[in-house]
Amino acid sequence: MARIALVDTSVATEREKTIYHRFPANLVAGLLRTTPDIADGYLALGAALSSSPLAPRIREMVILRVGVLCGSSYEWMQHADIATSVGVGQDELAAIQSGEFSTLTEGERAVLRFVDDMVAQPKAGTAAFDGAVAVLGEQGAATVSLLTGFYMMTARFLETLEIDLDAAPTSWENA
Repeated sequence: MARIALVDTSVATEREKTIYHRFPANLVAGLLRTTPDIADGYLALGAALSSSPLAPRIREMVILRVGVLCGSSYEWMQHADIATSVGVGQDELAAIQSGEFSTLTEGERAVLRFVDDMVAQPKAGTAAFDGAVAVLGEQGAATVSLLTGFYMMTARFLETLEIDLDAAPTSWENA
């Protein structure tokens, strides 16, 4: 049970209901306990990151790895099926969970080492950064950096407030 009462959408304001229905999940019901502007801005950034030029397969691997490293079962629940739908197989999911990346491509290993470095410390080391840039280019490395930070923030919000898992994953289609 969440540490705070989630916004009850049956008695929410029209604006809160509109925001909630963009991504109808306990995460958003929790975000609405801040302000509608914060919840709306969070969803806008999440949607922008989701539609970035970053390959969907890499995006989902990054999100799942951040979820693992931050102990967020919510992030895993919301993104495992998405990852599968963009070509991440069961062996790759297991590698993301375990941190044993030998079954991944060299590029995927470089990206996930970059993520591991950023989660472990505020500034990724030179080798991890250079490896990510070699695979993704500067735009991709910058995007992965922001994506990692966004999902670290999300994990901290979810875990600190003990936001309950949803009954099923929610789609970003309306965000």
